[in-house]
Amino acid sequence: MSLSPATPERQQRIPFVTVTNWVRAARLCGIDIEAIFRREGIDTGLLHPETATIDRLTMQRVMHHCVAETRRIGSPQHFPLVLGETFAFEYLSDVETFITTSATLRDATRSLEWIPPLINPFMRFSLAEHGDDARIALRFDVVDDVPDLAWPFTEGVFTTVVKFSRMLLGGQPLIGRITMRHPAHQDADKVAAHFQVPIDWGSEVDALWFSRRLLDQPLRGAFPSLHEQAAQRVVQQVAQRSHAAGQGGEPGHPGQQLASQIEQAFLDKPRLLGLGLEALAEELGLHARTLQRRLKDIGDSHSAIQGRVRYRLAQQWLQDPTLAIEDISERLGFTDRRSFTLAFTRWSGQTPSRFRRGA
Repeated sequence: MSLSPATPERQQRIPFVTVTNWVRAARLCGIDIEAIFRREGIDTGLLHPETATIDRLTMQRVMHHCVAETRRIGSPQHFPLVLGETFAFEYLSDVETFITTSATLRDATRSLEWIPPLINPFMRFSLAEHGDDARIALRFDVVDDVPDLAWPFTEGVFTTVVKFSRMLLGGQPLIGRITMRHPAHQDADKVAAHFQVPIDWGSEVDALWFSRRLLDQPLRGAFPSLHEQAAQRVVQQVAQRSHAAGQGGEPGHPGQQLASQIEQAFLDKPRLLGLGLEALAEELGLHARTLQRRLKDIGDSHSAIQGRVRYRLAQQWLQDPTLAIEDISERLGFTDRRSFTLAFTRWSGQTPSRFRRGA
């Protein structure tokens, strides 16, 4: 059965919600991913996981640079495996709640439907059952879906799927064997050692194969009420993302222009950040209700754009040692330093003071 509809490639970029996982994996492998980002022309100042997007081909090049650099320095790690192991739903907590409260693996596989709209619009999963066996197959809905280009992503995704399935099964192994379309490469022994199951290289399909009975084996973490609540919230998120892609996903679309116009207004006049929706609407020459409606139509909001700009300016100003954190908080429109600290910690995972020391 197919778990997701096809989406025209030309219409979407990839939400870079996993950027912190990439940075973490690069650190564990001992490589400088910031230098790789710069080499590919990625503005590292705009890489907040909740708002950043990346072109598919750029992400593809970044992945291959990471693999090559890890090999060049002689690291014992294999970048796709480390990336897969470090993956966490840090900015998609409802998806993780849904998975971890599932009653069965079959129930949990519904989450695979949400991967394209929330994480990667080009990724496609399918669950198939054959006699006593079942398989989860992976493909990429792109014109150049060839093993030579996609193989690091396949290995990384499979690592994540195995990681979460092992967690759901209480450490019990899920996978019986793996088929990979790409041939064995110089790190194939690391891949085999990691999965510890037979791997058929150069096969017709990228798939994880396992016993069909495991699909309906009861899971200890089942929590029906939390599970259903999480599912409802994720469905809403998917609907919002899909609506936003349809309304304003293309650069130059009026919806995208409005969001950019608001961001520029905040950057030009930071005092607007603390004055509310009505002041912003007046600055743009719109009625507040009109602005609110237009933002809703593109799946965005005043508070979301405000947060993006605040985070961007906070990062910039915190690197200036002459600016007190209290002054930065006031400039950004926060009522006090504590509110700013809580917001910045939510955005970046660290306090303003710690970010400043690192910068």
